[in-house]
This record gives sequence, C-alpha cells and structure tokens, in this order.
Amino acid sequence: MSKWSFFILCLLILSGCDSLISSKTSNQSSIREIALSENEEVIFSLLADRIFYFEFQDRTKQFQSIEIGVEYYYYGELVESMGGLKMGANDPELDSGDERVRLLFTIDSNEEGQELLLDGSLRLLFDSGSSGSTDYSFSRDLVERGANSWGYLFEEQEEVILDKKMYSAYFVENIEKDYMRSFDLDVALQPNTDFEHVYLYYIEISEKPLVD
Repeated sequence: MSKWSFFILCLLILSGCDSLISSKTSNQSSIREIALSENEEVIFSLLADRIFYFEFQDRTKQFQSIEIGVEYYYYGELVESMGGLKMGANDPELDSGDERVRLLFTIDSNEEGQELLLDGSLRLLFDSGSSGSTDYSFSRDLVERGANSWGYLFEEQEEVILDKKMYSAYFVENIEKDYMRSFDLDVALQPNTDFEHVYLYYIEISEKPLVD
C-alpha cells in the first residue's frame, strides 16, 4: 500500500470523527481546523514533515467550485505560484450535493545536491467521495536552516466570503536572522525585512461553476 493510499484509508476511518466536529457549528458556512487526537497526529506525521488539515462547510450547498494553491514569497516579493487545483461541486442539475470538503496540505523539505526542495501535496476530499490532488515543489540554494514558524491564518468565521482568495495557512523560514517575529500576513505580502522565505496556502470558494 502506497503512502497516499494509506492516507486515504486514514481519512475514511476518521470521517466519523470529522462529522462530530462539523455538527457543532450552526453557521451556514464556515472554515476551520479539524482537531486530531494524539493517535491521529502520529498517523498523519507519517505522511509529511508538517500538515494542515481543515474543512470548509456550507449547509446550503451553494458553492459550485473550489480552488487551492500555494505561493512562495521572498521578503514580500512573489517568486512563484503553484497548485491552482480547481474542482467543481454541487451541480444544480443533480439532486445530491456536498455540504463539506476536507482539505489537507502537506509540507516536506529535502536536500538534493546544493539545493533545498520544499514540496508537498494539496488535496481535496468531498463527503460524496470525490477527491482531487496536486503536487508542488519549490527549490532554493541550500544553506543552513534557520528559524521557522507555521500555522493557520483563519479563525472560525460566521460566513466565508465567496469568490475571494483566502490565505488559510503559512510556513515561513528566516535564514539570515536567527529569530522570528510573530507572523503578520499584511507585512509578509509587501516588501519587508522580517519574513524571508514565506509559503502561503490559499483557498478560493465560488458560487460560479467551472468553465470548460
């Protein structure tokens, strides 16, 4: 069994636990982290160095497409954007639909020759069983590793703004400095001297269907 086949199996096993978490919110739409038990964290740690695991829920089933991706910034300057995975959802001509989609973003770092590769996978899993994934990889000259920080960039919201890119998670590493200030998204998105290598993971949810 491959690592990712094992991952899909884990998600199916954990789906019951996720349903309990989702039932706690009365909001029509929300986006939030899926909490893991200690045993679940051990399982997921086998997949990657770091993971972001969260869900988007829309009880009205109004969303018709979702896009996910990751952007790499160097001191606030956009260097490269990857991923851009788009999937359709909730076809109005069909009776069934999805209230929820789970998202898993993984991060791995590997040394290859004189380069450091930061790569991973971006995955979507709908409650109906459909899923999609895309891989990404960024490279830079290999130097000593520095201070780093990572985390989520959202709080549970009453309503999610549709048709707008929302940064959901980040990973930042400073090589030239041996310290890290508290992460500030507004600062990181413009030229600055505080955040050297920044990787921003985004999600965009839309009421508009995908166009072929």
